[in-house]
Amino acid sequence: MWNRVLCVAKMMLRNEIDTIIFDLGGTLYKSHEHLVQIARKHLIDAGIHECERITDEDMETALHTQRNDWLVKYMLNHGVDSHWEPSRDLWIQYDRMLLETLCIDGDIDMLAEAYQSKWDEYLSRIKPDLVDGCKEGLEYLHSLGYKLGIASNRFGDPRKYLIADGIGHLFGAVEYSHVPGYAKPSPYMLLTVAKDLGSNPFRCAYVGNKVGDDVVAAQRAGMLPVLITWCDPEQQHLAPEGTLIIDTIQDLHQKLRSIT
Repeated sequence: MWNRVLCVAKMMLRNEIDTIIFDLGGTLYKSHEHLVQIARKHLIDAGIHECERITDEDMETALHTQRNDWLVKYMLNHGVDSHWEPSRDLWIQYDRMLLETLCIDGDIDMLAEAYQSKWDEYLSRIKPDLVDGCKEGLEYLHSLGYKLGIASNRFGDPRKYLIADGIGHLFGAVEYSHVPGYAKPSPYMLLTVAKDLGSNPFRCAYVGNKVGDDVVAAQRAGMLPVLITWCDPEQQHLAPEGTLIIDTIQDLHQKLRSIT
């Protein structure tokens, strides 16, 4: 009986969506190069030429092992908070183990330092680009009275990018984390943003580009999942029933009206 009441309540409130929360990379911002390609270039530039012969599959496996095994265990074992991010020394420790996983010969400490320096240079100059028409679309949604927020899986506060691109003032709440338990597909950030905005989660839509992270997080938070497909159209074939599919931010208001 209670489940039926809950479903009816969700349907009624979703007909009056008043809050839209967004992912960042692949949603509002253009994606960068694939991690494997960036890592390979930095490794070669650091003098680790063996990486020219390592396959993309082996490189991805090594990166995945370090990212999802060692770093995740470190965060959980040390009980870090939601906004924690690795120090440079910790990244070098990560790099050292990556090189060992890739069976790189030579002075691992020196090579790890050189490799990290390439990442430092890259991150100091790289700036994400807004998707074409994104700013205008967000301004339109804001003008209609929607409360807007951000919930993004990332290390580091994204507000400086939002402000630099002239959209920071549009968002009433921003949450970010790459820490397990806080990061998507956990609903933690989505619910935190809803609370900060004073919004009922049932009246929120969450917009992202990945089913496994974004749609699942929205479902777990009790929000309307919205999948934006400009970055990866194939994701729509993985979307569960009840997911709103859009191509661009400009499509969102009309699609929300269509479900009322």
